Amino acid sequence: MFIQSNAATHPRHKNGLALEQRKAGKETLIQWSNGDQQWCETKDLDYQGSTMTLIGGAEYVNNG
Repeated sequence: MFIQSNAATHPRHKNGLALEQRKAGKETLIQWSNGDQQWCETKDLDYQGSTMTLIGGAEYVNNG
């Protein structure tokens, strides 16, 4: 599943993969297709469905 950031200002920050989360799921580490890694606010991320699958098997459920 590819992640998009609604808050991204750099055009190369698209089609990312969610690696892990911190701060009780409020921030997600994204690996962008250009190789950059960046901590993003989870609420600013756009992904399909209501569940974000993190690399390593964990899940984040968007309940609101």
